[in-house]
Amino acid sequence: MTPFRELTPVEQARLREAYADEMARQTNTCSMDEKISRFNAWLEPQGISFTEDDLRLQKR
Repeated sequence: MTPFRELTPVEQARLREAYADEMARQTNTCSMDEKISRFNAWLEPQGISFTEDDLRLQKR
């Protein structure tokens, strides 16, 4: 699995946009743990992993 943080900013943005389209068709949640779990499950078939550490990188 490729850690999300190792992707280029362009690749990360492309995946976030595609995921947002997918989630627009799903039930919303406010739980950050659930959001991370769903994103990671969506990324997994693409060979990419995502953790809370990846969120921290966005805040810098």
